[in-house]
Amino acid sequence: MIINLNGQWDVEDNENEFHFIGNVPGTVQGDLVDLGILPHPYVGTNEKLFERLESKSWTYVRTFKMDEIADNFKYKLVFKGVDTLSNVYLNDRYLGKTKDMFLEYRFDVSNILKKGENLLKVVINSPVNVPRTLERNNGRLASTHEESSRPYIRKAQYSYGWDWGARVAASGIWRDVYIEAYPDARLKGCTAYLEDLNGAVKVSGYVEEVNEEQISSYSVEIFMDDEKIGRFPVFKDASGFHFDGNVVKENVELWFPVGMGKSVLHDFKFDLLKDGKVISSQGKKIGLRTVKIVKENDGEGETFIFEINGKRMFARGADWIPADNVLSWLKKADYDELISLALNANMNMLRVWGGGIFEDDEFYTKCDELGILVWQDFMFACAEYPDHLEWFRKLADQEVRENVINLRYHPSIVLWCGNNENNWGFDEWEHFTHKINGEFLGNRLYLQDFPKICADEDPSRPYWPSSPFGGSKPNAQDAGDVHVWNVWSMWADYGEYLNNNGKFVSEFGFQAAPDPKTIDFFAKDEDKNIFSDVMLSHNKQVEGQERIMKFIHNHFGLVNDFDSIVYLSQINQGEAIKTGVEHWRKRKYRTAGTLYWQFNDSWPVFSWSALDYFKRPKALYYYTKRFYSPILPMVKKNEKGMDVFIVNDLGSNNVNLEIEIWSFEKGKLFEKRYEDISIAPDSVLSLDTLEFNSEGYSNLIVYEKLTYGDKSVESHELFGTLRNVKLPDPEISYEKDGSSLKIKCENVAYGVVIRTNEDVVLSDNFFTLVPSREKIVENVKGNFEILSMYDFLKKG
Repeated sequence: MIINLNGQWDVEDNENEFHFIGNVPGTVQGDLVDLGILPHPYVGTNEKLFERLESKSWTYVRTFKMDEIADNFKYKLVFKGVDTLSNVYLNDRYLGKTKDMFLEYRFDVSNILKKGENLLKVVINSPVNVPRTLERNNGRLASTHEESSRPYIRKAQYSYGWDWGARVAASGIWRDVYIEAYPDARLKGCTAYLEDLNGAVKVSGYVEEVNEEQISSYSVEIFMDDEKIGRFPVFKDASGFHFDGNVVKENVELWFPVGMGKSVLHDFKFDLLKDGKVISSQGKKIGLRTVKIVKENDGEGETFIFEINGKRMFARGADWIPADNVLSWLKKADYDELISLALNANMNMLRVWGGGIFEDDEFYTKCDELGILVWQDFMFACAEYPDHLEWFRKLADQEVRENVINLRYHPSIVLWCGNNENNWGFDEWEHFTHKINGEFLGNRLYLQDFPKICADEDPSRPYWPSSPFGGSKPNAQDAGDVHVWNVWSMWADYGEYLNNNGKFVSEFGFQAAPDPKTIDFFAKDEDKNIFSDVMLSHNKQVEGQERIMKFIHNHFGLVNDFDSIVYLSQINQGEAIKTGVEHWRKRKYRTAGTLYWQFNDSWPVFSWSALDYFKRPKALYYYTKRFYSPILPMVKKNEKGMDVFIVNDLGSNNVNLEIEIWSFEKGKLFEKRYEDISIAPDSVLSLDTLEFNSEGYSNLIVYEKLTYGDKSVESHELFGTLRNVKLPDPEISYEKDGSSLKIKCENVAYGVVIRTNEDVVLSDNFFTLVPSREKIVENVKGNFEILSMYDFLKKG
């Protein structure tokens, strides 16, 4: 029986400044904005107004009635998530503390609850006062970004600001609160996984609150798709009470990621019985699959290839950050929409980054359903962590163990990863120097504790100590995964991607402005200067705007018009990530995956994202849909001309390919058609070398169209820059039929963008159009305008 305690609570701060009715689940900061007490932190420079709230503590109070209390029942007060440090009281009795935002806390209230009205109080401490005290007492540790004390608190690290994120260090009861009543023992963490491709299925789980003297009377009965597959006894070992067992399911339908097969989920039901009577149950949808990382010598180093159900795959995806700085504003519909957008962009993997949160279960459930793989970081990022302190190490281990147990039934999760960039920091970052007994701070967790926890609790998928990690050094190209940040962050232009031959590229990125409508949300017209205070506050990277301008000037010449800067930054971002992805896809499987930084945003900001905070696609999103096409044509320059490739991530196919080479000023220079080309499954085909002579490449663009079955893929290759090219007016025309738009041009139109007043995701956008073709774009709604590179360079 569940007694829901969500809803409206009385909230006040310790300084008697604020007193209001807040929401649970919720946050103080979210409520203050929703109630109109404080302005929106994402508008203008309002973010600064919220930092003073960090020093406050907050008291949440509510009453609830109990009509009846059964003598033979156990009553547990359950907090699924408190942010972060709090003391909990029921009927003026102290129950205990919460110490970790990522942990569920359960308090026994069987002897404290009373019939009639009950008073529940949660006092949430300041998210900066305690960690700063710990920092003063134990020493300052290395960390990136704004709050040096953040390693001492188990709170989402991005809360204190990041180079893409606002500083909104929220407080609140951010997940569900309820009382759970039950008569006896209960199940926890039930799971099933495939041990091998012969159908061996392992089932396991924990059983809590067992009467040890009667342990022989407990058992767990398991059903799969309404068929009973076994009954297993409960036993005790050093970690608690368990059940586990093995069954063989011949010809079982497997779970595959998108593009490799169906993502089949089986209905599992786990019933805990005592003396043959069901006393607790868990139902879960579980996909059965095997996963391993193939590491073998490839002549360059050691591969890093994900293999699902014995089949290798190239990972096409991006890095995921929390989708809001105020987590109480995130709804399940947001997860559904964002992950569906990832699928629509031909992604098959998302990496949950280690400075955020263990995501809402809706995230993982949606990935299970759609076949999107998840690389799951543990929540340690860009810092030294004090694992030499016994309390911290114990808390970190508990956090990882509990989250692995809770999440392990999701087939979409294919990797546990110990941290983000900390081991790279130990190797190369000059301020990551602290050691205790010869070991870097945090390494006891990543190299000793976490691998053992994962092996004990979840042998169904691999553990990886850090990202990046592996090879001759943590961020080496010869093995493991690599983060490529010489491009952009170290001021190198995106052509440098071609010099990186990493085995699995799990971070690389290029910044761009958000959608113009998103800028309208946070800025007034007078703020629309790339270096205004408002714009600078909405790019959190030091000299981020300067980089945006440098790379615009590199590729397009001197530009001052603000709208042109917004557009050109997005085109630059799309071309940059396209350059890297196509280089690494062409190397398949010497490089076995690309996860670019980053998929989404946590607030409206100039950043590396493909989708801005309001889920409005940037140019990169539409570029992604094209360059992550499972079958992709490429035309790349060589010393004598151009090489033609086809990358195939699917089974064997027969395709047609059309190539046209255009000069912006002289029109079509070359065309060639390839018909009924047979391409092997999961391969890269070097199709042709075009001996194409030209006075120079700066004027050229290649249009490519590949068709297979009823599907087609369009792409382009831009040679050189447009700094000194005078683009002719493309003379774009269109016909509209409902929400369908047919577009034509008289001269080459590069970077064609359809801007709509309604928030819609178009079938394509930011594309190249040539005079020999018509382009049909679907889902065009409301008022719109069609522009291209010509319009923005003309404005300058």
